[in-house]
Amino acid sequence: MLGVSSNLRVLRALVQHGGMLAASEIVRVSGLSRESVRLGLISLETSGIVVSSGSQHARVHRYNDGHWLAPQLTALFEAERDRFVAINDAVRQSAAGMPVFSLFIYGSAARGDDGPDSDLDIGLVAKAENLAEAVEDVREALREPAEKLGFLPNVVGVDFEDVRRLARDDDPWWKNVKLDAIVLAGSRPEDVPTLQGAVHG
Repeated sequence: MLGVSSNLRVLRALVQHGGMLAASEIVRVSGLSRESVRLGLISLETSGIVVSSGSQHARVHRYNDGHWLAPQLTALFEAERDRFVAINDAVRQSAAGMPVFSLFIYGSAARGDDGPDSDLDIGLVAKAENLAEAVEDVREALREPAEKLGFLPNVVGVDFEDVRRLARDDDPWWKNVKLDAIVLAGSRPEDVPTLQGAVHG
């Protein structure tokens, strides 16, 4: 049941919501395609862990908390959520007191479609003269939390001029960063201050 990524993501969306959801809402929350959600719901309904009701064009779905596996699955998703919160806290603390304008995660972990082997993509924006030291300090500060919580940090830093250039060139990587970014400290990564000295600690 959990061996298929789409099943897992559909189930996670339903457990986290706790009520009835239409397939269109599951698509939005999970980031899956409509077809993947449809197939996931069929599989999960067959196993009995998801219950659906309504007509074909107005069908809604919910997590079956009376299923015999429900307590274990609920605990699993709660542990997963708690770990993600702890990881974000560790990343936030790693840059505490540093001259960093923006600290954020992006990529698959931010989108919620990461797998067991996925890196945790971490981005930061700082002035050019502070950038190399800030990136190295964040990497060093995350060594122990990464081992404890079981994640692989991939820290990327850009300075103010990099941000302007990436925006000016309509860079595909930067467009995805802006789309995915979950800001942990400071401002949105694309919001470079007009004054070079305006940074957040």
